[in-house]
Amino acid sequence: MEKQSKGRSRPMPDAGNIKDITLKLQKALQSENQFVWNNSDRKSWEVTMSARDGAVHVMRFLKMWFDLPQAVFFTAVNYLDMFLARMKVQEKFLSCLSVSCFNIAVLDHGREIDTSQLVALAQSKGSVKDMERMSTIITQKLNLGKKNFCNALDLLQIYMNIFRYIAVQFRIESLLNRMLQWQQLCTRFEVLICDSSCACFKPSLIALAFIHHEMERFLSREIPRKSNYYTMEMFYILAVMIELRSLCNINSSDYTSCFEAITKALKEYDGKKKLNHCQKLTWRFSLSTHALSEYTLRFPMLNTIKEE
Repeated sequence: MEKQSKGRSRPMPDAGNIKDITLKLQKALQSENQFVWNNSDRKSWEVTMSARDGAVHVMRFLKMWFDLPQAVFFTAVNYLDMFLARMKVQEKFLSCLSVSCFNIAVLDHGREIDTSQLVALAQSKGSVKDMERMSTIITQKLNLGKKNFCNALDLLQIYMNIFRYIAVQFRIESLLNRMLQWQQLCTRFEVLICDSSCACFKPSLIALAFIHHEMERFLSREIPRKSNYYTMEMFYILAVMIELRSLCNINSSDYTSCFEAITKALKEYDGKKKLNHCQKLTWRFSLSTHALSEYTLRFPMLNTIKEE
């Protein structure tokens, strides 16, 4: 419960709330994925970074097609990266591996979807039984039945709860709500997870660096003469960010590298540059539909009508 502070007209935030958030952060740091996929020692027959990004984009498409929450997508990507970090996987098995990780994430979040439709949409070149066998292998290798792993979205949500608490305490809620809009953050965060150059960092690092980037992006759009107005407010937020870096054991070199990778990836996204993905979806027609389309090829070409 919030207590009314003496001599003040605003309520004082409950100290128990920040303790609960800090406890969640500590548990998340203990369970976050420490097995980061290293592409430097990859064999020639293993999964490439571009192939991994293509598989993740397909999972993002499946998330939108089945209208699933964003947590399902982040969990599936986390399982995929963990498996690629621990096991040597041939690229020909990547499509089956990715759809199996997605299926496990759907079940973990208590959702039900048509597995046959899932396999057909993912175009994994395998059957539902192949996906079920691969799901069993993933569960055993990652020990998913006994451990709960924390993904990047979980860390992002915990960080946001901490910043919201600080915003209430220093009465800067309006600034924080304008600077960090949750739905927009999640959408842009999905873009980063689809990029292997950013996903190679541990979740606690990429989530904090992403928030820092979005803050600077907001301030760069503001009118320059208002910069002095945000000086004290940003001081509170940046002080908390420095404390979080220390609490999460993030060194300066890793933070700088991650921040630069995030800046590059989001700059390409904001510039609407076309990205080439390795796993491309193709149109598949039934025999009857394909037969109907052949009739249009039998008509002779008509002469071009000249405009007057």
